Amino acid sequence: MNHSQEMSRYKFPATAGLITAVMIGSLMIGPVAAIGAAEGQKKIPDSFTDIEIGSPYLVQVNFLREQGIIKGYEDKSFRPNQKISRAETAGLIKKALIDYGSTTSKTAETTTDLTFTDLKKTNWAYDAIKELAEKKVINTKEKKFRPNDNVNLAEAVKMIIATEQLKDATLKLPTDKKSSFKDMTGKEWFAPYIEAANTKTLLSYSTKMKIAPTETVTRGEFADLIYRAIKTREPGHYFGRGTFYSDSFQGKGTSNGEKYDMNAYTAANKTLPFGTKIKVTYLRNNQSVVVRINDRGPFTPSLDVDLSRKAFTDLANPSEGIIPIEYVIVKDDEVMQKPITGEAPISGEAKAKSGSSGSSSPATPTQTPSSNPTSSEVQPKK
Repeated sequence: MNHSQEMSRYKFPATAGLITAVMIGSLMIGPVAAIGAAEGQKKIPDSFTDIEIGSPYLVQVNFLREQGIIKGYEDKSFRPNQKISRAETAGLIKKALIDYGSTTSKTAETTTDLTFTDLKKTNWAYDAIKELAEKKVINTKEKKFRPNDNVNLAEAVKMIIATEQLKDATLKLPTDKKSSFKDMTGKEWFAPYIEAANTKTLLSYSTKMKIAPTETVTRGEFADLIYRAIKTREPGHYFGRGTFYSDSFQGKGTSNGEKYDMNAYTAANKTLPFGTKIKVTYLRNNQSVVVRINDRGPFTPSLDVDLSRKAFTDLANPSEGIIPIEYVIVKDDEVMQKPITGEAPISGEAKAKSGSSGSSSPATPTQTPSSNPTSSEVQPKK
């Protein structure tokens, strides 16, 4: 069932990359009040001056700020489009992926000094770099660390996945030397890390199915990667790209036997079981809606969730066509007792039929490729 067949009529928002980067020389947070609550609101209370509604890093950067992981510059800016350095990357990885949420005591200091010839103990990131070196997250065989050099996507992803493996023994690197992306062969040294990150839905890209692994990442792009790494540690938490059904599909059958209703709060996903309810959040404005999975799709590899027109319109202007989303499995009691800002009620919809094709699909979406973080068409995930 080709309900996504009319993709050509959708407008792809032209935005800077969504893969994300941050500077650690300024990391700190606290809950964001009323994000996206006021229509036409441009600034978020207590947010950075250059992170506004519509920014591809709105939700991610504000979360990291609220949690005390980033704090920005003295002029209250975050500078999301500024390239991130290797020292900043190491500092943020330690603060966000090792220290944040940890219930264990800090790693005891060792007496062994780093042997990098270009890194002094007085460097603000020395301790973070040392800890990552001891944990074998970074290569200590090199003579220089190059703390002020920029970091490309491959290097950033490698460090993040290597750090995540310290906390998750089940996170394995693929060995089949295949690539999901058109600008990779699968034989590159970093290919296994890119594929592992893709499976965890950490990557952002567009329908061109290119990832630009050797392109340097920005503070905003790295922040997005870090945010996704933190959030996907939680079961049932995913990232991707959402779109909506063509109006021509109105009244036609869905995969579980129901008829598609553009005014109902339903959605299609490739793998989540029928009847699953998910909270979908648009990452550029923090608006959310809860929908029920009753169909399979989207069938375009770079897309993850097909929303009903009503659900999509609650999140964004239909002219946007495809939007970066975060989606989380929710339970019925969470939907009924803890309303979400911008959420729509789930009622008046037929119960998903059991035994339909695909109803026993695994509850772990698999991310498929998309595009380049620095491309003018950069869209979130898949």
